[in-house]
Amino acid sequence: MTGSLKEQFIKEVIKIIDRWSFEQCAWCDDGTMVSIEGMLDFRCSKCGETMNPLKYLGAIAKSVYNYRDQLETHKESPGD
Repeated sequence: MTGSLKEQFIKEVIKIIDRWSFEQCAWCDDGTMVSIEGMLDFRCSKCGETMNPLKYLGAIAKSVYNYRDQLETHKESPGD
């Protein structure tokens, strides 16, 4: 099971990095970014969230914390 958790984690991080590279929303599927006039940041056309590098890093950090939590839960569960 740990292998599948690891694969799922890697896929999640790669998905976020790809969205960052192609300037898509970190959270929405097919969330295209719209330039905010007069600013360097972009806003998602779906959820309206402003995207900047810290938001993408935050999404990656959230994936890391979830992965660590799942690993701990898996270690604590008997019979696996």
